[in-house]
Amino acid sequence: MKKKNQFLILVLALGLVLSGVPSRAASSGALEGTVTVTAPPRPAPQQAYGSDSNYGKSNYGSPAVPSHELPEEIVVYLKKVPGSFKPPKEPVVLEQKYIQFAHRVLPILAGTTVEFVNQDAVYHNVFCNSQVNPRFDLGRKLKGETARVKFKHPEDVKLYCEIHASMKAHLLVLQNPYFTVTAPGGHYSLSHVPPGHYELVAWHDYWAPVTQKVTVKKGKTSEADITLDRVQN
Repeated sequence: MKKKNQFLILVLALGLVLSGVPSRAASSGALEGTVTVTAPPRPAPQQAYGSDSNYGKSNYGSPAVPSHELPEEIVVYLKKVPGSFKPPKEPVVLEQKYIQFAHRVLPILAGTTVEFVNQDAVYHNVFCNSQVNPRFDLGRKLKGETARVKFKHPEDVKLYCEIHASMKAHLLVLQNPYFTVTAPGGHYSLSHVPPGHYELVAWHDYWAPVTQKVTVKKGKTSEADITLDRVQN
């Protein structure tokens, strides 16, 4: 049930982003399809107990934390859609929970503010070494403490925790709001897309991303299935 709730929260957040896209049903088109995965599955996670840092153990007595497997999330998005797009007014939340980030990958529109929230009974210290967005180190945060960072430029921002080496996540900062998240074998749908020729991308942090050319027609729903067939090198 917790996995399902996390996935629903992410889908609702993406819906808020897409609600900022003008509704031009008559002059726009849509794209939908199925994302199939034939690549080998991700190796099973190791059981996690408490903090893998003496810093966390000394402050909280090494609380036992059962492993909490995250759902596989595949981001489907269009590259280089013409126009300018306003990011959501409210921040998108990325929790640290069960000694991991709540999502392995979180897609956001460029200009979006992300709120990092520690929900664990140990310290977390989120940092990144971004190439085009500001590099940051949020410092050690206790349970319930938060910090906000705005990401202005498209980039795959890799996130880490200075205290827990196993914690990793990706913020996929995108140029436009025509993106969504689905599960392996799941259906995706992108609506109110300006007609044109685009590159459709299915992105995953373990399986190699796939790009294919698509055409969106005015007043039509085009179909484009996509398959992830190999693991990243």
